[in-house]
Amino acid sequence: MYKQFIDPIIRIFVLLLIVTIAFFLAKFTIVYVYPFIIAFFIAALLNPSVSYLELNWKIPRTMATIIVICVIFLMFFGIVIFLINEIIQGMSSLLTKLPDYFQSFMKMIEAILNEHIIPIYQKIVTLFKSLDTSQQTAIQENLENFLHKLGNTGTNIIQTSIAQLPEIVGFFPSSITIFIFILLATFMITKDWHYLTEKLQHVLPKNILAIISDLHKGTKKAFTGYLRAQFILIFVSAVLIYIGLVIFKVEHALTIAAIAALVDFLPVIGTGIIFVPWMIYTFITGDFSLTIGLSLLYMVVIVVRQMIEPKILSASIGINPLASLVILFVTIQLWGIAGVVIAPIILISVYVLFQSGIFIKIFQFIKG
Repeated sequence: MYKQFIDPIIRIFVLLLIVTIAFFLAKFTIVYVYPFIIAFFIAALLNPSVSYLELNWKIPRTMATIIVICVIFLMFFGIVIFLINEIIQGMSSLLTKLPDYFQSFMKMIEAILNEHIIPIYQKIVTLFKSLDTSQQTAIQENLENFLHKLGNTGTNIIQTSIAQLPEIVGFFPSSITIFIFILLATFMITKDWHYLTEKLQHVLPKNILAIISDLHKGTKKAFTGYLRAQFILIFVSAVLIYIGLVIFKVEHALTIAAIAALVDFLPVIGTGIIFVPWMIYTFITGDFSLTIGLSLLYMVVIVVRQMIEPKILSASIGINPLASLVILFVTIQLWGIAGVVIAPIILISVYVLFQSGIFIKIFQFIKG
């Protein structure tokens, strides 16, 4: 009688113990193994292309791995060079127009000083002179204290920034080292992919291999679906930006839309890294019509993207739009803006676990 209740409880306890051990093991070892985890996922993405070259073009696997990695790096550096070239051209165009912009900016500053700042200053001076000597002294002391605190705050900020410079400078060599390890590990794992998978098949039990196979298929499908959804969203944003810039008669509209599409890959920031400084600049230079136009365009892009993102993600990954919206809302409530980045990870994880039948297998394990 009690056995049918005790056995499931023991299995739940064992399951929780395994999950807890795995969590703490991952927490304390992830710092040391994450380059190899990244390399493994990159190798899993490269393996189909390498296998295609190996089987259809009869290229040795080592050479095929080198070719695929080199092609990807050439594409990456080609995009970087294109961006740098466009930025240089844009800067050169800006430098030719900079004297005119500077003159208009100085005229605007002069007008603001003459019309607003100087009259306010004169009123403050007149009001200050009409006060009693004790009141003037109190105001001067408070002003000196405020300036002293402001100076101390500025000094602390500068000292903190200087103290962090060694860490910032030391970040680049470590990043290069990590990048080299990821590159080497990717090459080795991709080259020996079949050998490693055969070894795992001999070492791991069949039921574990079945679970890994289901997880691999689900992850591959969900990841490709997520990438497809992101490309659709970025394409829609780029088209909207291009149409808006053409309407506002902005030069190099196609180039700006292409750069905006590339920076749209950045989580949370996205196209704001282009539009926000641009709107501030046009406002300072007095081009208020373009400032209003860019603000409206940026708002339209954000609203349209937020409206269609749950639907496109659900259609590409296979999760109900309502579930996508609920997960997005919950992650934003829990983690703020970072929830926008975390939500797709949770969506993909839930989809993979559900499709692979992990929840059903866990329930069957608990039932015995």
